[in-house]
Amino acid sequence: MTGHLLLVPTPIGNLGDLTVRAREVLAEADLVACEDTRRTGGLLKHLGLEKPLLRFDDHAGEAAFARLALELASGRTVAYCSDAGMPGINDPGFEIARAARAAGAKVTVLPGASAVLLAVVASGLPCHAFSFQGYLPNRGEPRRTMLKRLGAEEETVVVFETPHRIHETLNDLEDLLPDREIALGRELTKLHETWYRGTPAQVRIQLGREDRGEMVLVLAGAAAKRVVTDGAPTFEGDDLPDWAKAFLAAAREGGMTLREAVKPLAKHLGLPASEVYRQASDAAPPPAVE
Repeated sequence: MTGHLLLVPTPIGNLGDLTVRAREVLAEADLVACEDTRRTGGLLKHLGLEKPLLRFDDHAGEAAFARLALELASGRTVAYCSDAGMPGINDPGFEIARAARAAGAKVTVLPGASAVLLAVVASGLPCHAFSFQGYLPNRGEPRRTMLKRLGAEEETVVVFETPHRIHETLNDLEDLLPDREIALGRELTKLHETWYRGTPAQVRIQLGREDRGEMVLVLAGAAAKRVVTDGAPTFEGDDLPDWAKAFLAAAREGGMTLREAVKPLAKHLGLPASEVYRQASDAAPPPAVE
């Protein structure tokens, strides 16, 4: 017999974000593996369900893997829930999935809540390409080293940060990347969800002394360094980022005029079409001479 492992996304704050399919899977599962039995147990109680629970966190030992293999070998259905959000993102979801595949079990991933995707879309920063880097280091110098590295990345970057360290991180960003546009989301999907946007100094002032709630930090990429002046974002220098040039080149090859291609790009960048057109015209190669 072959068992079935299903990775089930759970709400990151608002219980209403649990999908109908996720409820059905949890109701039908023979066993629910999870990072924290208390947290997942509370969710199951909210749903009116009682299920045997298997703790499977970052410190899962041989006993947890052996129990999983036994359940799957018996043809049972196992659901795995992270503490919040999409399993496998900054949690041991990938380990349990690898173990299930190694045991010959079927593995299914359900779509659902993700703090990473929510944050990058809600940030207002370009999200055609982005990277997620998990939590920043606890200590000051390693954190600054990582921020320097992330500051050189061309794409938008998403990181998690704890409320008791966010002020130190903003101070580091103000020192290392003072003109970089960032967005800070607090308590995503919850009643008091709040977003702060601007330069590190502006976000630090907006945040004030607040040091409660889970936080997600989004940094604009180095290829699109944006300076917030009087609320209007503009690019540093006089050059479009490489990804924007590639978009324009592809649009032109597809038959669009430069003016037509500039319109959606300007909307995405939050810049006047005339400014993007000027930069695109300067960057465009001269016409071929026949």
